[in-house]
Amino acid sequence: MTEPPFDPYGTPLRPVNYPQQQPYPQQPYQQPPHQPPHQPPHPFGFPGRMREVDQSSTAVLRPAPVAVAFALWLLAALSWPLGTIAQALAGPGSLAGFGPVMTLFATTCVALAGLWGAVALLRGSYHARLGLCGGALVLGVLALAAAVVAARGDAEPVPWVVSALRLALPAAAAVFSFLPGTRHYFAGNLG
Repeated sequence: MTEPPFDPYGTPLRPVNYPQQQPYPQQPYQQPPHQPPHQPPHPFGFPGRMREVDQSSTAVLRPAPVAVAFALWLLAALSWPLGTIAQALAGPGSLAGFGPVMTLFATTCVALAGLWGAVALLRGSYHARLGLCGGALVLGVLALAAAVVAARGDAEPVPWVVSALRLALPAAAAVFSFLPGTRHYFAGNLG
């Protein structure tokens, strides 16, 4: 067969002549011999139930560093509202007034976000682990600023302890979140 001359305005597709293939012979589905005789066949020819091997599942065991990181993230999240209350009660003022109440509200919101992230981390969420560490980095700047303010004035020991806890707990939790034994636990769940 000869090819027609090249046409620049024509279609670049050419038909391909494949050799004819024989159709695959269709056979009706036969139930396996181990199928119980009392079970009726499926109307579309499929077996009626799953095999035992199809019904088994396995769970990924949670490594111990993930449980320790969860506990540390919980403590780090609770250090914000409880530290605010401790500072207000130890200081000259109380929680009366707009400023301390709004500070307590904001730190409670931070704690709720931290608790939600810690629970998601315990369930194996890879993104919660990254979000907790990123949020701790941003909040660490605030805790460091509070430590600098406490260093300039004649501060009592309570603000120092609160600032130290707010800096140390997230750092320790981040270390436990990224220990080498935790990688396989978070790799299976990217949600």
